[in-house]
Amino acid sequence: MEFKKRIKLLRRERGMTQREVAEKIGVTYRTYQNYEAGVSTPQSKVLARLSHVFEVSMDMLTGDVAVAEPTGNSELDELLSEMKALFSGGKLRDEDKKYVIEALTEAFWRTKEGGRG
Repeated sequence: MEFKKRIKLLRRERGMTQREVAEKIGVTYRTYQNYEAGVSTPQSKVLARLSHVFEVSMDMLTGDVAVAEPTGNSELDELLSEMKALFSGGKLRDEDKKYVIEALTEAFWRTKEGGRG
């Protein structure tokens, strides 16, 4: 996924506007719009601030870590968003592991049920 798509996806997942992100990372609104449009790319110190605001690693922002694109299925997209949030922080606690397994199992069975018919 391209950088511009990654930051747009991350911003939307967090319910933020372009203006809010721009203010948090210390750039103008227009500059941030250019990042999402692919017109320009931020310097490393701005990338670090984006990483902090979106609570993801620099690798995720720069493309060194894969990010799933939205599927058009809102339940699945929400689940993917929650999974990314869980995995972006490092090690999972046992209760989080249990949640992941339950959520994936539920998503699997819903998909199987939806495929019938």
